[in-house]
Parts: sequence; structure tokens; C-alpha cells
Amino acid sequence: MADASHELRTPLASLRTNMEVVTTDEEATITDYRTMSAAQERALTRLECLVSDLLILAKSEQPIVCSEIALTPLIEEVFHDLECEAAQSQISLHATNECEILVHGNGPLLTRVLSNLVANAIYYNRPSGEVVVTVEQKDAWAIVRVVDTGIGIDPAKQAYVFDRFYRVDSSRARHKGGAGLGLSIVSAIVQQHNGNVQIESTPGKGSIFSIFLPVSPQT
Repeated sequence: MADASHELRTPLASLRTNMEVVTTDEEATITDYRTMSAAQERALTRLECLVSDLLILAKSEQPIVCSEIALTPLIEEVFHDLECEAAQSQISLHATNECEILVHGNGPLLTRVLSNLVANAIYYNRPSGEVVVTVEQKDAWAIVRVVDTGIGIDPAKQAYVFDRFYRVDSSRARHKGGAGLGLSIVSAIVQQHNGNVQIESTPGKGSIFSIFLPVSPQT
């Protein structure tokens, strides 16, 4: 709660400060008010994202409604949603899979897991880099790997990346509007599905996030 309060206080303080600066200035112009409006919009967007993430984490401790889910359509949906962001960052997206694999899970929550991982792989990548998502089955497990050619993560920091509010690169994450909840949401949702998530990363070469999910009994 203390961490959440701290994260909420920053955009709230920005909202208050920007409003007071303009409304107390008797010579404020339309341009000043437009500048304030833009700053308010950024702060509100950050608040909305933070509240949404906190709600997902809260729900991760509750039972979920599951059904048979095909993984390939989820990956295609995530790629479609993030293709513009990838193009702007000059990152290519690729997906490969051995065969269609079904898991017993919640579609929207698993989509959020993939979206968070692919978005991170894009953001912490390099120009002309790539993100590859692979799907394979090993015994009773579906394994989804998100591989990037990005900046990588220092070994000393890898143990903490799934902690709530932890940022590998604090200044860069804040600039993007992140609160350090993306990977903790991934971990919480995967655990909710009786799975686990692992990381392999080499600084300067990239990272691999591997999600292990139980396959559907009929697979």
C-alpha cells in the first residue's frame, strides 16, 4: 500500500501543481491553458494505467474463469495491437510455433501477459532489432518464449524484475509512464494459471522470458 500510495501521489501532485500555476496567474493565456491541459492528460493517463494494473494484481488472488485457449490467436492479437509501436521503434515482430497448443486458461489475462512481455521487448530493444515469440510443447507444458535483441538485464537485477514497483531502468520507465508493475502482473497471472515464468538475459545481447503453462488435458 505504501508503494502504491507513492506511485499515485506523483501524478496527483503534477495535476495539482499544473492547475494551480495557471489558475493563479491572472495573465495566463489560452496557450498556457492548453499546455496545462496536455500535462493533465499525461498525468491522468498515468493514473488510469496504474489503477488498471493495481486492479489486475488484486484480482490475481481470486479464482478465474477458464476455458480451452489456443495460444496462436492470442499472439496474433498482441502483434496486431503493438505493430505500430514496433514500427515506430524499428523493431520487427515474428512468431513461430510447432503446432497449435491449447491451454486451460483465461484468454484476456493470458493476452495481458503476452502484451506486457512483447511491449517490454519492443521498448528495451535496439533500432532494427527484433522480437520473436515461439510456442512449443514439452511433456505436459506449453512453453511460450519471448526473445528480444535488446539491452539485456544485469544478472544482479534479474532476481528482482518480477517484484512489484521494481524498475530495471527507473528513469526510462518513468519517462514511458511505467510504474514497475508490468512483470509482476505477468508473474501473478501465470501463477494464477498454475504455471511459472523464467528469465534468461545477457547485458548487451537481449533477454528471453519463458512462460510455462499446463496444456489442456485434451491436447
